[in-house]
Amino acid sequence: METADRTQPAEVEAKTERLTEKIKKLREQMKQLDDTKKELKKEPDGQRSLTDSDARSMNSQAKGSGLVGYNVQAAVDARHHLIVAHEVTNEGNDRAQLSNTAKAAREAMGKTKLQALADRGYFNGTELKACEDLGITTYVPKPMTSNAKAEGRFDKSDFTYIAKDLAPDQNATEFSS
Repeated sequence: METADRTQPAEVEAKTERLTEKIKKLREQMKQLDDTKKELKKEPDGQRSLTDSDARSMNSQAKGSGLVGYNVQAAVDARHHLIVAHEVTNEGNDRAQLSNTAKAAREAMGKTKLQALADRGYFNGTELKACEDLGITTYVPKPMTSNAKAEGRFDKSDFTYIAKDLAPDQNATEFSS
């Protein structure tokens, strides 16, 4: 048994060589990661995309997730269906994009007044006020932000108005002091 312990079979030598090679590769990867860590500290926002140096991580709709890419804003002339202004940003949502995009569209079309229609993702009081100050009329639906359902309560969508179910005297509400 002592002799068998002292002599290693060829398989053990092969395993030792493979493990040594794996350890060497792991050490090289660790050095590369250390170098990357040092380089990331030099970046102003601590980010770097290996495929596109201008792309940045943006928050997505799901919590704790992100997407490396761009957010493109486009303004389209409703009459001619042509893009009149566009901008590429690294912001993950559209909340702060309305006034700049609407202003760029108005300038590109040479108009003094503009009506801007946008989806609820653009709803932001500060942006709506900025558009108003610029003379741009906005039509943006308010987001449905009630937390009632999450808290186990009813929200507005759980109720339906049925006029025929009201008694005639219930059509008006009177307040007195």
